Amino acid sequence: MKRSAVLPLALAVLLAPTRAHAGRTLFGWLYDTEVVPEHGVELESKLEERDVQFASLGDHETRWWLAPVVGITDRLELALPIESQWSTEDSPPPGFVAGSSVPRRYGAELRYRFVAPAPVDAPAFVPLARVAVKRDVTGAIRPEADVVVSYQHGRVHALVDAGVIADVATRSAFTLANGDRHVEFHPGLGVSVRVVRELRLGAELYGEWSLDQNETGHTWAIVAPNMAWAHGRFWVSAAYGIGVYGIRSAPRIVWGIAL
Repeated sequence: MKRSAVLPLALAVLLAPTRAHAGRTLFGWLYDTEVVPEHGVELESKLEERDVQFASLGDHETRWWLAPVVGITDRLELALPIESQWSTEDSPPPGFVAGSSVPRRYGAELRYRFVAPAPVDAPAFVPLARVAVKRDVTGAIRPEADVVVSYQHGRVHALVDAGVIADVATRSAFTLANGDRHVEFHPGLGVSVRVVRELRLGAELYGEWSLDQNETGHTWAIVAPNMAWAHGRFWVSAAYGIGVYGIRSAPRIVWGIAL
């Protein structure tokens, strides 16, 4: 095959009018209840910014999450994420480089959907559980867990997400910067309405609530209008978080492409 034909062929495959259902979420800040189908593979990414109000978190943070996601069964998927984080207080250039104020994490997570996939727009409650373990290269282990329940009725998709994370120090450098451990509760709820074909609009509430005895500015909450769109094997969701407590704004975009 001529090289000139490779790129058009690749684009045609990626943009083919196959329904983009694998692993998609209709929200920016919330996990959803779709999983990658068995034997499916998807590349997912998240990019977010946090304009916080507390000096302990820096004035501005940017976070990037990237992971291949594999469908083990039609109900169970495995993701292998790598996370990067930058702050206005950081001096190193962007990159996967350890620093006391620039945590980088990698790990694995499982998401299990408790019911079999149903026909599109069929009324149904769908529960999902998510567990993850990540290593912070600055010296900590981060376990994570979420319980998610969605409800689908016609054009409307509603969801409740309750999550928790914990950072447990494994090195003294992390302890000096962040303490021995840090625990947060991440509640959220949202609604998404199909407007036309694969375009959806909605809104969500999301917060991160520190459970530490001595709270150091990690608690915040937002309300966010959101949108979701799919085309062929590609899907994207975005939300613009407007701060209601502890943060000014928190935009986030999530996208995926089925391989």
